Amino acid sequence: MKMPYSFNRLALAVSSTSLVLTAASVHAETLISYGVSSDYVTSDTNFARPTAQVANNPYVYRTSFSDSNVMSPASGYTGPTFYGGFEFWSGTIDAGFSRRQIRNNSSPDSSDQIYLQSYNAGGFAGQDLSLAGVYVFNQEDFGGGLETGAVLLEGLSVSTTGFINTTDPTVEFDGRFVVQVDGGDYYVSETTLNLAQNNATFTLSGTDLMDELWALYNPSSKLNFDQGSGSFGSISLSTVTAVGIYFEEDEWTGTGASGTAYGLGIRSFEATGTSSIPEPAQSSLVLMGAACFAAVSLRRRSLR
Repeated sequence: MKMPYSFNRLALAVSSTSLVLTAASVHAETLISYGVSSDYVTSDTNFARPTAQVANNPYVYRTSFSDSNVMSPASGYTGPTFYGGFEFWSGTIDAGFSRRQIRNNSSPDSSDQIYLQSYNAGGFAGQDLSLAGVYVFNQEDFGGGLETGAVLLEGLSVSTTGFINTTDPTVEFDGRFVVQVDGGDYYVSETTLNLAQNNATFTLSGTDLMDELWALYNPSSKLNFDQGSGSFGSISLSTVTAVGIYFEEDEWTGTGASGTAYGLGIRSFEATGTSSIPEPAQSSLVLMGAACFAAVSLRRRSLR
């Protein structure tokens, strides 16, 4: 049966619109890819920025947050540049960070891990302990030609090794994904990652990423995110200018089973995304599709 002229033109418009959407849907680029690699360093290599003791009883050691002063090693390191900050405190034991480095060929896969650890030869039995920190990768170091311009985040993934010194089964060594929007505020994900595992991978992508809720996080004023007062809601991920991983355990009591209070290694971190602004050729297709649709609308009105 021959379809009415207006119906055929409408079908053409739908087809043109489908073409536009297909052309505008480009393959996601890798923004950041850290690891799994065994050739970033040839030996354990300390971070570029030092840690300072900022308090006694409790003893507090801190590397203040910065997203402009590089955290990753200044030499002897070939991996992606990263920034951030972290702090550790213990009740009465004067022990800071024994490792704050890219750890060479660490288990379980001999990868060069972004690693933090606090060690005391006498152990941490009965000590109240706390840890908080964040690593971020800036847009200026994104790949896929997306080091400038509006970037739509499409996926996040991290693999870790983790250990925390406690016999309390209720203690949670939490991680959260981090994003910065439009060069301004940072946000942490409502989804938490269980970092007290020796070998784990966590991914946030697709509809899970689209539906994720986020809370404002200001690491410059306070590294430890206050989840009790955090307000989670939807945000736009179309102008993401930094991505990263946050980690914390607000308070736990150490045991005598180990001289290490905790260990946290980032084995890999990856983010993917696309440009939020169509390429010129894609823009032309969008305009062509809009013109076809307008022509159909006018024709339908003239046939009435």
